[in-house]
Parts: sequence; C-alpha cells; structure tokens
Amino acid sequence: MRALTSLTQFPNSPHYARFSQVLLTDDDQRAIISGQGHLDSPVEQWDVRISATGRVHLLWNNGLDAYTLLSTDLFVPTDSFVPLTLIRDKDRWLLTGNTVTVVIDPQGTIEVQVGPAQFFYTHFYRHNQHVRCALKTTLQEHLYALGEKVGRLDKKGRLWTQWTTDAVPHEDHTDPLYQAIPFALLGQAGPQGFRGIFLANSARTYFDATMDEWLWIGADDGPLSLYALPGPHPQDVLRHYTELTGRFPMPPQYALGFQQSRYSYMDEQEVVEIAQTFRKRSLPLDLIYLDIDYMDGYRVFTFNPHTFPDPKNLAQTLAAQGIGLVCIVDPGVKVDANYSVYCQGHTQQYFMEYLNGEEFHSEVWPGVCAFPDFAQSRTRHWWAGLHRPLQEAGIQGIWNDMNEPAWWGLGQAGPASHPDEESGIVHHTDHGQMIPHHLVHNLYALLEAHATYDALSSSSSRPFILSRSGFSGIQRYAAVWTGDNSSQWEHLAMAIPMCLNLGLSGIPLVGADIGGFLDNASPELYARWIQAGSFFPFARAHSAIDTARHEPWSFGEEVLDIARRYLQYRYRLLPYWYSLLYQAHQDGSPMMRPTFWVDAAPPFLTVDDQFLIGNDLLVAPVIEKGANKKSVHIPSGQWYDPWHHQWITGPRHIIVDAPLAVLPVFLRAGAILPLANVVQSTREWPHHSPWPSVIWIVPGHGSLDFYGDDGHSLQYQTGAYFIIQISVSVQETTLVVHWSRLYGQDALIPDEPVLFKIGPLVKTQSLTATGDGTRISGADNAHYIYVMASLRKKGSGTITIKQDA
Repeated sequence: MRALTSLTQFPNSPHYARFSQVLLTDDDQRAIISGQGHLDSPVEQWDVRISATGRVHLLWNNGLDAYTLLSTDLFVPTDSFVPLTLIRDKDRWLLTGNTVTVVIDPQGTIEVQVGPAQFFYTHFYRHNQHVRCALKTTLQEHLYALGEKVGRLDKKGRLWTQWTTDAVPHEDHTDPLYQAIPFALLGQAGPQGFRGIFLANSARTYFDATMDEWLWIGADDGPLSLYALPGPHPQDVLRHYTELTGRFPMPPQYALGFQQSRYSYMDEQEVVEIAQTFRKRSLPLDLIYLDIDYMDGYRVFTFNPHTFPDPKNLAQTLAAQGIGLVCIVDPGVKVDANYSVYCQGHTQQYFMEYLNGEEFHSEVWPGVCAFPDFAQSRTRHWWAGLHRPLQEAGIQGIWNDMNEPAWWGLGQAGPASHPDEESGIVHHTDHGQMIPHHLVHNLYALLEAHATYDALSSSSSRPFILSRSGFSGIQRYAAVWTGDNSSQWEHLAMAIPMCLNLGLSGIPLVGADIGGFLDNASPELYARWIQAGSFFPFARAHSAIDTARHEPWSFGEEVLDIARRYLQYRYRLLPYWYSLLYQAHQDGSPMMRPTFWVDAAPPFLTVDDQFLIGNDLLVAPVIEKGANKKSVHIPSGQWYDPWHHQWITGPRHIIVDAPLAVLPVFLRAGAILPLANVVQSTREWPHHSPWPSVIWIVPGHGSLDFYGDDGHSLQYQTGAYFIIQISVSVQETTLVVHWSRLYGQDALIPDEPVLFKIGPLVKTQSLTATGDGTRISGADNAHYIYVMASLRKKGSGTITIKQDA
C-alpha cells in the first residue's frame, strides 16, 4: 500500500458515513452507533465511551486493532468509564456522562463538549481498509506535537505521516522520520486554550493540516480510534495523554550528565584516551558511547576480540574516572551458522517470517540479517537475556538504533527495500494470531525497548536506554534523540522545535546530536551548538565516521573554554533538572517547554527559536552564523537578565548582545534554582541525587518542588525519596522564603547546609533577614542577601527579609 500524499483528495466521489441508530450497552458505559461508511456498504459500528477524568474515546471499528492487542501486554492504562445517559432530541441523539456532552447527528457528525474544549468530527470516510475523518479547527488554532517532525513549531500547513523511517539525511521537507507519535496538540489564545487528539492506531496514519479550518485524520488500516483530550492548559492535555500511554520512569542520574559519542571509537585505547582528555581538560562527562565497531563483525551482543579484548577492564578503567559506557544494539542479527545468537533465534523461531513460514531476511550493517519478532513475549524474554554479557562487562546503558526497523533489502530488487514493499511479512502473537507487518512496523522499536528495559531492570539499578525510533509510549522506557542530523546552522535551528514537539508528545528526555552527526562543524557552529545543547534535557555530542573530530578540544582554546563553561552550567543546574524530571515522571510535563507554556498569546504561540527549562529559565540560543546579537521575545511578567544585570518587563521583544561566549538566558521573577557545586561527573554524588550548595531565590512569587532520592536504585518506586517545597513571595517591603518537607525521612536528605542566595535586591544595606538560618556576607553583597540553612532539620523553615524603617 502506497503512502497517501493528501487526505483532502479522494480516489472517487466521496460518500460520507451516516448514522442510523444509537444504543447503550447493558452496563450503560458504552454507546454503539450504527451507520453506513459508504453507499451500499454493510452496517458499520462506532463506539463512544467517556472516562471518569473527562476523556472521550471514539472508535470506528475497522480491521485488526494491533495497537490494543500488543500494547496491553506492555501497559494497561488505569482508566474507568462512567455510565452514560442517552436521549433523543428531535432528530439528534444526546449522550451525557460526567461533565461531557456528545451530540450525534444522523447526517454523520459527532460533537463532543468537555469544559471549554469542543471536538467536532465529521466526514467519516472509508476507501477499502483506509478510514479517515475531519476535525473542525479554527484559523487561530495552532498545531503541535506529532512526535519528531522537521520544520517550525507550528505544524499547520502540510500533511504529516506517522511511519517510523530511517531518513538520512533529513532536511526541512523530510517526512516521515524515526518516531511515529500519532498525537496532536491544538492550541490558541483565549479561554478555549489547548486540546489534544490521540489516534491509537499503529498502522501508517496521517494528520493533514493543509486546510485552515479542518484537520483531517486517517489510517491506512485498523480502527479510527480517537481520544479527545481536554485542556485548557497544555499540561492538562499532556497529563491525559500520558495517563493513556505511560510516563517516563526516573533514570539513573548520569542520564542527565554530558555524553560523548562517535561513529566510532575504534578500540579500547582510543576510548581511554577520550576519557582521560575530558578529565585533563576539566570537562564534565558521564558517559561514552560505543558505536557498531566495538562488535565482532557487527554481530550484536559480541565484542571485537582484537580491538575490545577486555570490555570489563575498560568499563572499570572508565568508572575510576566517573565515566560509564553505553553500547549500541541493533535488531538485525547476522545470518551465520557459527553465531550462537542467530542459531538460537532460528531454532526457536524467534525471527520474523513471511506468510509461508520462511524466515525474513534483509541486509543491514552485518550483511544478511534476520529480525526478532518482538510481538511475541517469548522473543522479548529471549532478547532481554542476551544483554547479560553486556551487563556483566559493566555496560551501563543500551543505545537502540536501526530500530524503525531499518533494512536495506537483498540487492537492488530485494524485498523490503522500501516500507511500501513489506507485504507478506508477518508477526505472531503469544496466542498464535498472525499480524501483518504493516500493523506492527510502528510498534517495533517500542516492543524492542520493552525487552531492553526488562533486561536492564533485572538488577537493582535503574535502566538507561536511548532509542532512535518509537511509538506512543516509548517514554515508558527510553530517552530519544533526533537521529542523524547534520553540522549545519539550519539543523541547529531545527533542533529546538523538533525537541519541543517531542516533549509535547510525552517524551521528556530529548536532545539532538550536539555539533551535528553528518558533515563537519565549524568552531563557531560547535560553540553555539554546545551552548544550546547544554540546556537540552538530553545532552550528547555525536559525529559520523567520515567527519573531522568533534570532541570539545577539537576547535581551539576559545571554543574549549566555551564548552567547559556551559557544561559546568549544566552540571550546576542538575538539582533543578532532576526535580523537573520527577515532574515529568508524575504528570508528563516536558522539561524543555515552548514559551507558550507560560504565556499562551501571540507571538509566543509560534516562537520556536527560544525555550523554557521548567517555567523559570528562558534560554535563547544564537542559531545564525556570524550573529552577535539575539532577538528575544520576553513573556509576560518580570524577567532578570543575569549577564547584563537588568530586569525586563514582558511581554516585550528585545535585541540583546550575544558575542560568541554568551548564550542569552533570563530568570523569571520568583524563580527558585537549586545549584550544585561544579563536578566532573554525577558519580561524585554516590549516595544521593544532585544536591545543591546554593539555592538562588529570585525576588517575586514562585515555588519549586525540590525532589531527591539516591540517584540510581529502584527504591524510589517504594517511597525512598523526598520532596521539599520551596516558595518565595513578596508583599510590599517584605520578602518571605519558606521551605517545607512534603514527603521523606531525615535519612534520605543529605545533612549538608545550603546557601540561600536571595536577590538581586536594590539596597541590601537597608534590609534585615530573620528566621531560620544564619546570614553571612558575600562578595556581591550589594545586591544579594545570603543565608546558610539546613533543609534537613525541623522539616521546615522560613527566611523573612524586611526593609528597615
């Protein structure tokens, strides 16, 4: 089946569905709509259910629901549905439940009203197995999320396809890419705010936003399974979406550290030299990656006996410097009668097959390969067990690549050289059901990630997985990066909206290859990229085999100094990052946020060259060659520029100086930033997560739930963590800082006092500080008051600063 290029064009004269009957099931929790999908078609069925939290599920039954069939083995959302009331109102049916009203018109429209959010569905259309419908939008409404997509932040104006694809290189027009996330976030200024649509279908799906007032949604096969997710804030929508698809588990704290990679570091000695140079140059680093050349002939779960003869000793050598190893694992298993992994998989029929039972083969890096059938739990269990030698060697993370799945066919005319030529490939479920590959393709990386997560969960430590591909729910297992980008200014600029939309798609730990993977970065480009990348949730530098070296010291002393400074800023912010990660774990909020998160008004609904970390730190990277100034849109409220020591009142558009060594950042009034001492590795905190030496309180109104745990074990899942709520408020001439332990025991909280840095203030000479803690002097005492206090003693405390009479 060839991919569609439009949902607004039809293969024949369209006949839209009409509804003839609506009935309730015996338990009153489901409404069944009967009607015809097209002329002379048999009666078809739509189902409507309303959840206790206000989500509305509309299901047009069509073919096999592979997503539900396979995903329920991995994750079942805790959802409950409310009883419905059905009445006939003139020529329409009115369905109510909870605070939701659904109006069903015989002419083929379904209108959902939940709070200020309205979802108007119409033009239900079928062509063979393909189904689609239109959702009413407005001219003022913008389109976000949709996973990993190129281009601007607002996705209106073109058709987007969800089909996991190995796209190298990708440019501003490329679609689809590695991730398939059929979730759309719609938003506009005003009380209606934001709403979301999740198409729970793993076939190739489409979102056609080429019409100003309609969003067409379609699927090549499977049901049109649409979840209407109300807002009005994007955080409300993300909470609904991640309740359905799962949330990110707390990773080991080193996942937030800086990470260095190359395709490839060719032997153990080179890896050791890279680690030593990072330490010699005082560059923070937590992980080094091993790309495919560490393997024996690209055979997964092996090490090259000549270039990596003692991986366990290598891991121990790096661990002594506070650095861990991550190795790549591709799904393609080399067809080799002398290779135990292939022999096991072949004998036990763990691999994908054709309809006739023949094992499916295609070429990738090792040559001709077979591919695990991850639709079977027994295959996933086998695959998980294969990671044991890597774990025993001390590998601390797994990098799942080529998992779209990417394959190259068997020669020029070989099968599966293109995703449209995958017919005949099938998967088998645990119950013996056969599913065509086109219904599983998008789920392949998700299923592999589940197996990998199970493998790494077998120890007491938290898993760390990086995945190139994925489907809705990949955030339950893995961090995600944007794949094979290029060392171009356009790709630096594109990384911001790409990662913002991935975050708005429920994936919090996201980033792009710093410096660019393909081509060669100039010193200026690398400097600007590592500045920006230091403020992305996932920070890894990676470059291709045929490029110049891209380690931070490769571009001269000036760029090295810039890299060091901004990596140190990242590590100082780790207590803040870690608290944001916990929020993502709790409610699905992104760590890296668009400015409309705090100011949903023009122009912030379309600004995509700056972003927020949490709600309080605005980052405005320089993304143009030769630029030494930056255009910044300041959101509403008071914001402090720490480089120029000035307050700015928003909303306002400004131009700030940004020489090569400066990345413009701004702090919101009321910001609370826990800052750690500079460390070279998160392993310098062996017993707890990043702990602040300073808590910077910016005058204003704000709060932060500061989260901590041991940083590495799974014990947080059973309550071994703490939350300390820190707040600041200002009333006329009085500023009050308060902290209170919301959860956690003394033993979990480090017994290390922190320095509250309160300011900038206008005149500290006329101010007095009272309450808990001890006031001390500081070098910049003219603008700040410093108070040393313990967050552990008493469980709460207050600092009050008053202007003297």
